Amino acid sequence: MTASSPPAGEAPRPPQVAADLMDRQPPTVSPQTSVGEVARLLVERHLSGVPVVATTGELIGLVTQADLVTRHAHVHFPFYLSLLGGTIPFGERHFRQEMRRITGRTAADLMSEDPYTVDEDTPLDDVATRMAEDGVDPVVVVRGDKLAGLITREQLVRLVVSEEAPAGS
Repeated sequence: MTASSPPAGEAPRPPQVAADLMDRQPPTVSPQTSVGEVARLLVERHLSGVPVVATTGELIGLVTQADLVTRHAHVHFPFYLSLLGGTIPFGERHFRQEMRRITGRTAADLMSEDPYTVDEDTPLDDVATRMAEDGVDPVVVVRGDKLAGLITREQLVRLVVSEEAPAGS
């Protein structure tokens, strides 16, 4: 999991920062990738989400399983408050986003444009905390505005398995 091997006879250093655990070559899609292709990729690769990347390598969004599930969810219509002969919309922006996702045909239509990202040197404890507290999965690791890697809950669970394995196994 780490970039360098430990000296002979020494146990490998446990992952401590995002770069130690991240998938350095995660699959990506373009904004024009069809919804069907995105769904197929998530299922075939057992992924919780896939980064949407521009041709320049810049991260522009993330499509998650939750984004795909939203296509089949009930639409929540905006609430309007009448005040002094006028109306004030509440939730209109959210409604537009839901409609875009429900009727979307491409990754650009479904993606979250502001996914949770961390730098390569972010402590894994911080990544795990965000995943646990906010339900974030996957976490996108960036170097500047470019995709550097991806960390999923499954990777963190595998880390627990390796940490809890009996010594010598």
